[in-house]
This record gives sequence, C-alpha cells and structure tokens, in this order.
Amino acid sequence: MNAQKVSFIVCTDSESAFHECEIYINQLEIPDGFVVNVLPIRGANSMAEGYNAGMLQTDAKYKVYLHQDALILNRHFLLDTIAIFREYPQIGMIGMVGTKQLHKNGCIWSNPMRTGALRSHLITTSDEYFDIPIPEGRDFTTVEAIDGLLMMTDQDFLWRSDLFTGWDFYDLAQCREFLRAGYRIAVPYQETPWVLHDSGAQNLKDYHTYRKTYLEEYCPDNQVEIDACTRFIATQAETSPQMAAGKNTAVDTLLSLIQEKRYEEALHFTQENLSQNQDNELFCILTVFLQINQQEKEADIHEVFIPLESGEQTADWLPLHYQRICRYLWRTENKLPETYQQEGQAYFTRWHVSKTARDRIRILCLPE
Repeated sequence: MNAQKVSFIVCTDSESAFHECEIYINQLEIPDGFVVNVLPIRGANSMAEGYNAGMLQTDAKYKVYLHQDALILNRHFLLDTIAIFREYPQIGMIGMVGTKQLHKNGCIWSNPMRTGALRSHLITTSDEYFDIPIPEGRDFTTVEAIDGLLMMTDQDFLWRSDLFTGWDFYDLAQCREFLRAGYRIAVPYQETPWVLHDSGAQNLKDYHTYRKTYLEEYCPDNQVEIDACTRFIATQAETSPQMAAGKNTAVDTLLSLIQEKRYEEALHFTQENLSQNQDNELFCILTVFLQINQQEKEADIHEVFIPLESGEQTADWLPLHYQRICRYLWRTENKLPETYQQEGQAYFTRWHVSKTARDRIRILCLPE
C-alpha cells in the first residue's frame, strides 16, 4: 500500500450531495508529500458492496469511507488523523462518534456510553458531544464501535457484503472485523465537531432486519435479543404500512394546499397536525416555508412562493430548495472560498430567497 496516499471513498446516489461533500474535501490541508483522491461509487447495491469496490480500486494506505452527506469542517483533519495512526500502530480505525460499550441489543446508541462530537442536521442543527467527554489533552479515546458517517482506516479488511446487503449495520460489522483482527478503534478529541452530518430523515425500514443479522453473526449466544429482534420485525411489518399511509396523507394534503396558494389554510393545517408529524421531515420542511411566508407577509414582502406561483417550480421542489439554502449558508459559515459563497448569493437572488427566509433557516441549520 502507498503510505503517502489518502483515498476518500463515497457511495453516492446524488450528484449534488457528492459535489458538496467533495468541495469540503478539497479545502483540507494535505500533509507534505501526500497524494489525495476522491472515489465516488455509483450504483452500489449496498454500502458494504460499494466500499469493497472502492477499497479494491486504490492502493492508498489511508482510506476515508464517508457518507455523501457528511461535510468535513476541520481543515486539519488529515494531519490530525494520520498523526494518530502513525503514533499508535495498534489503532486500525478512526471515527467521529462511537460507543465505549455496545448495548447487548446491538444498537450503537442504546447505552449512555457514547463519545465523540458531531454537528448533525435534521431540520435543526445541534453540536453534540454525547455522554462521555474525551478529556482535553488526550488525542483520542478507544471505543467498541463507531458510526458509519465517517470511518477512516489504515488497514484493509473486506466489508461483509455477504451478510449486509443494504445500508444498515455494515459499520458495526466492520468494527467487529477490526477488533477480531486485533486492532483498536479510536474517536479523537474534538474541541468543536470536525464533521457536519446533513443526515435528513433516517430510513429505518430494514434496520432491525440487519440488526438481527448482526446479532446472529457476532453475538450468537445472545438468543434473548435475537428472539426479541425477530418479534419486533414481525410487529413492524404489521404496523409500518399504516404509519406510512398516515404520513403520506398529511404531506399530500399540505402539498395540495400550498400548490393551490391556500397558504393560511395550509399553515393552520400544520398547526393542527405538527405534533403527530414531528418525525416527518417533509412535513416539517413545508411547515418552515409556510412560517416564512407568514413572516414575509407581516413584513409586507412576498418572495418565498414566487417560484411556485410563476410556474417554474412545484411545491414538491421545496425540500430540495431547503437543502440547498442550508448548504449555501454553511459555505458562508465555514468561510469557504469566495467563489462558492457567490454561488449561494446567485442562488438566493435567482429563487427569491429573502433575508427573512435566510434568517429563519439560519436558525434551523446553524448552531447558536
């Protein structure tokens, strides 16, 4: 392997998300003598399959397996992580957040043993430092497992694509493979979060199916949890269709009201139904735009719904619009080069994103 090379491996199904991810990679300081490349993996059937494809494409000693919606904010990221690998050869993998002890049910966040730091975005942004702080002055703490949003390695082991054929538990399985091989896993000390995860709503449709697979492979003696998982999957299969139907009905109603310019009625509908739809990202985003419309109306301006009223866009474009506004605000917050910030200004002008709208969304997508 080339000890002076780093490859970023990113499974992607969204060119806009990958583009944003790559912009932040390109801002990183590169250690002297190193070469860095980015390998987008398109069309993968699973995360493990995609990561194996990326791993086999590069001779880089250091590989960063990165979600397409993860933005690296720490411009010294490579200097900081490579220093850990070099000074502590027993460390085989580094992540941003993890758990000191994995819960017996296989869920990484069930125990109050979480550690690390992350800026996460799901309608509202928060800087999270989790349960167990890493003392200042320590380079890292060791953990049993890390979250898959970013997994950096200096060793190669095949990802378990034979078992994990979807998008869940590939990360915990790879952690277990490293531990089996005698390596340790580290989460570095972060004064402020090194990564922003623009995760959006989580699709947990197959989560518990792969949790059962994980338990059967790595915890076969834990029959109590395996049986509990089996029962949960059966219950989920019965209730999920009804829950999904309820969410879709609320969103469809809201989209129709907005498209028909019945904004006051739509805002009233959100006030009556938001409590039942707080975990419905699309419903919440539409609510934000209706609130912006109300604020603009009070300020005697009318901008936010012009793209819809002109016929250039339809109401189902608004979630993508929200996402793009957030990205452009993050570019300014993180002081990206002026060219990237100017793209944001041009976008705001093109799509009538008023200062009122920017201020409202800034509250939701930037830390206080």
